[in-house]
Amino acid sequence: MRSKRPIIRQCKNLAKQHVDNPDEPAAPDGASGFAEWAQIAFILLHAELDKDFRETEAWFNDSRAIREELNIDKSPDHTTLCRW
Repeated sequence: MRSKRPIIRQCKNLAKQHVDNPDEPAAPDGASGFAEWAQIAFILLHAELDKDFRETEAWFNDSRAIREELNIDKSPDHTTLCRW
């Protein structure tokens, strides 16, 4: 299987181009939720993976590449992904 890192990086960069605060951490300390750019990146990745929300959440949590690239410890819950 090919590395997903280039796709993750592309989604991250695209998302950061379309928000007011691209330098905000993906999961700010003391704040609930994720930065706007991170939400957009997750949505783009979900569309790229073409999986249901539970499978997307599992892939995000199992993928060290996405956690490293977005600098997160854990992905959003599948219900959160669905609401976005």
